[in-house]
Amino acid sequence: MTRIANFRSGLFVQDNDGLPYTLLFPLVYDSAILNRTITVPRGFNTDLASIPRVFWITLPKSGKYDRAAVVHDFLYAHNGVTRKQADDVLKEAMEVLGVGQWTRWKIYAGVRLGGMVPWNRYRREETREQSV
Repeated sequence: MTRIANFRSGLFVQDNDGLPYTLLFPLVYDSAILNRTITVPRGFNTDLASIPRVFWITLPKSGKYDRAAVVHDFLYAHNGVTRKQADDVLKEAMEVLGVGQWTRWKIYAGVRLGGMVPWNRYRREETREQSV
């Protein structure tokens, strides 16, 4: 049975006097692409959308896409999907949230172009943790 993409919860974060923000309650998202439910746990730290400051005038760090960005951060931080799948879930979740097509395209293009750096950083951290 294929899932219908849908958020089952709102986003509630604590501002830690800047970045990162901490989830106060779990964020639950049903992904049609992954055909499973993603639960971002309470206490997860996120920087919301990782948009370089130079682009904030046309694409703010925070917006209608916040919940999608948190799910994307979680998928990057916790291996179990490919980078392409994580990026595709971001695009799917932004559509669910009603983010405009042009904004979705800009954000998706940004993570496809620049997401390799954080993806690789998470993989290195994961390897270090496993070797300890």
